[in-house]
Amino acid sequence: MFEKLKGNIERKKTGIRVEKVYFKLSFDEKGAYLDTVDETGKILCEVESLQYDRNTREILKSIDHIRENSLFLISWDSCGDRIYLSEHPHLIELLKKSKYFVDENLENIEWSHEESNLTLKIETPEEESKKLNSFLLLKGRYKDFKFINEKTVIYNKKIYSIADIGESFISASEINSQFPKSDLENFLTVTMSYFDNIDIDFKDYTVEIGEEKKLQPQIIIEKISRDNSLYLKVGMTVSTMNYDFLSEYNINNAAIVNHMEKKIFFCDIELRNIGEAIEEVVKVLTKHQRKLKLREGYYLDGNLIIMQEKLAKEFVTKELLQMVGKYKIVGTDKLKKYRIRTVKPKLVANLQHSIDFLEGDVELEIEGEKFTIFDVLKAYKKDSYIVLSDGTNALINKKYIEKLERIFKRKDEKAKVSFFDLPLVEELIEDKLFSGEMKKSKELFMGFNSLKDYPVSVPPIKAVLREYQDYGYRWLSYLIDNKIGGCLADDMGLGKTLQAIALLSRIYETPRKPSLVAMPKSLIYNWENEIKKFNPNLNVKIYYGNNRDVNEIKESQIVLTTYGTVRNDIKTLKEMEFELVILDESQNIKNINSQTTKAVMLLNSQNRVALSGTPVENNLGELYSLFRFLNPTMFGSIDEFNSFYANPIQRDNDMEVVEELRKKIYPFILRRTKKEVLKDLPDKIEKVHFVEMNDEQKKIYDERRLFYYDLIHNQIKEHGIGKSQIFILQALNELRQLASCPEMKTEGLVSSTKREILIENIREAVDNGHKILIFTNFIRSIENICEDLDKHNIKHLYMTGATKDRQSLVEKFQNDKKCKVFVMTLKTGGVGLNLTAADTIFIYDPWWNKTAEDQAVDRSHRMGQDRTVFSYKLITKGTIEEKILKLQEEKSRLFEKLISSDSASVKSLTEKDIEYILSE
Repeated sequence: MFEKLKGNIERKKTGIRVEKVYFKLSFDEKGAYLDTVDETGKILCEVESLQYDRNTREILKSIDHIRENSLFLISWDSCGDRIYLSEHPHLIELLKKSKYFVDENLENIEWSHEESNLTLKIETPEEESKKLNSFLLLKGRYKDFKFINEKTVIYNKKIYSIADIGESFISASEINSQFPKSDLENFLTVTMSYFDNIDIDFKDYTVEIGEEKKLQPQIIIEKISRDNSLYLKVGMTVSTMNYDFLSEYNINNAAIVNHMEKKIFFCDIELRNIGEAIEEVVKVLTKHQRKLKLREGYYLDGNLIIMQEKLAKEFVTKELLQMVGKYKIVGTDKLKKYRIRTVKPKLVANLQHSIDFLEGDVELEIEGEKFTIFDVLKAYKKDSYIVLSDGTNALINKKYIEKLERIFKRKDEKAKVSFFDLPLVEELIEDKLFSGEMKKSKELFMGFNSLKDYPVSVPPIKAVLREYQDYGYRWLSYLIDNKIGGCLADDMGLGKTLQAIALLSRIYETPRKPSLVAMPKSLIYNWENEIKKFNPNLNVKIYYGNNRDVNEIKESQIVLTTYGTVRNDIKTLKEMEFELVILDESQNIKNINSQTTKAVMLLNSQNRVALSGTPVENNLGELYSLFRFLNPTMFGSIDEFNSFYANPIQRDNDMEVVEELRKKIYPFILRRTKKEVLKDLPDKIEKVHFVEMNDEQKKIYDERRLFYYDLIHNQIKEHGIGKSQIFILQALNELRQLASCPEMKTEGLVSSTKREILIENIREAVDNGHKILIFTNFIRSIENICEDLDKHNIKHLYMTGATKDRQSLVEKFQNDKKCKVFVMTLKTGGVGLNLTAADTIFIYDPWWNKTAEDQAVDRSHRMGQDRTVFSYKLITKGTIEEKILKLQEEKSRLFEKLISSDSASVKSLTEKDIEYILSE
């Protein structure tokens, strides 16, 4: 045997002579491999010839080296194991230079010099099909390509480089398949877990990174056996994916498809221990087993629980219905033997219009039996189920019941529904019996879909409205014409004031009662100048200051005033009738219990409009306050709003309620971002600059953090978080000061490293011809920064809340080329200023509410800016400032889902947040 092998090897070494050697690309089940062949296609093992070029010689040497280092002895007959290019990527680089690289038909292979992308396209094969087809496409259109390795594919005799899809590339052909629509999330999850860098093309859905998801415990009713034993499985689920699937494929990143928003979210998932859920169910069973004095009531096998009949009935009637909130219950249709089944009620309503409400009879039809809606709600509240005439306990989806509670209120024996809930009612009711007036209300909502064609013309003003401003004007006009309030919530710098002036100009094309515009005092003269600029024919009066004359209101068309003036003069103002009340920077009425808000609510006007780039800054209570002004009947009392919306959303993170609230307010809030509508606006580049504390600063910061950590935890433990607010606020404020401006707490003995970093960056920016804005939260920081600017002879201005003539400072900064730096507090600089002369911005210390920072940056990044704006946020590493960044991100997601407004605030901090902030 060994002699034979020796002979083969010797024979192999002699080789053969050929004029040309070709390198043929072939494929088998293991992938792409390389053969050396002659011009007839005959496979060659050893080649001796001087006819081939240098590159060919390099390839042959590499092939010989691979074969010589094989673990197997090579014989001439077999030519050894195939050389797979995925195992030897260096060969691909050599083949790129070869003129003799050919396909299986001996035709030359070309190379593409551009990197191409792979797309997973998913489509329905035909209408109404319950299946989906998936294809992996090269460059979005080519199907029949083959993988050479994880970074290279071939199509139509041409090789393309792609982004690395991972070591599982050999299995990528399995992506081309057909699967049930119900398995879409499973398919996407597995595909994206095994392959990298593949784009997704599914209808018009977008792909985003979502927040981490926790698995929900699940109880699956398997069956009831012949002896009436109940077979029950405990599992875990996230969206449509169960625990068995996630654990089998070792999934830690899942695809969640939101068909409502047409989005695919890729979310990290926390594979919780299923044992905890099993243990909880077993604990409940053990309790009832003792109560029934059963010796052996159940059998546990992994996550399968088999209960004998007596215990099973006790568990189902006493416990299962109460577990619906925490557990996802599946298979309740199998409980018919126990006279329990899930039902889907049919809602039937006969509603008529009544001023601000719809009124009438509303019934639920369950399994052919009819109940008044209030009987169902009462019974469900008591027992969590409805008893039918045959004794069956009917289970109704808890979310469905909660939605009914939010929408339908009782008035005597009738059901009352808010006009603003009409879109939600439409979704729920199957048999709709509407009066003629009711149909008109429906048409009003439908009108929002065709505002571009709303028959109103822009009145004569000295401005040409951009396309989005024209739409905003039509939207405002539609609201006013239908006596409905709304909030224009465009980004800062998109011309909300101009759109409002266009609306006022239309109103006063004919004689009308005066309109009142309330605003922060810093905007009074800005409004006056804007009106004179765009429509000098409007009769404008300012009702503000010590010499204000109430008689001038009656002689005016437009009255400009401040929130403080409304609060002080409400007894007089509430007796007047206004054509329109506009609230500019309407976040000033965000606190429903403040005297200013209470005063504004008393103003007498059928038409109400709010202007604000940040309609919600801190919590949902501010949304309630805004709509209490705009449309007082929309949400009922504050207690009802908290019960039906604020608590489920802010406490329980209930996304169904978020979606319902979004639908309810959607027609009455119009928000456009600069990124969407100002295509010609220069870029805004935001960067975070982390700064290390010096030793002295770190020492004092850590001492105070530990002090407050112990103090606050003891306070919360003894008095609860509600009564510990004053200590929490004190701690957070002092730690922010120590992180950014330790000079405040140390009588100047400890200095912040930020000062050095900031002045270095300012000097460099000034030398390069830039103008700079600096925003901070502390007056002492302004003093420190100005002191440093003076030392370096840098001409600057500063502004705080106490500054009176702000406009003259703004004009000086805008027009004086020598004035390079403008320093101000974040809140002062966040409203009503146009500072486009600056293109470099420093946020010296972060604020809880990121929107305030965005507003400040938008003083420069707005219409009129012709340069790229650079915004730098200075963050002291290892301090509360780093934690604020994280909380800003987490607490902004909810409001983005509602109205795309970032938010975070001290008021909405939970005990978990406080633990995070004060920990190391």
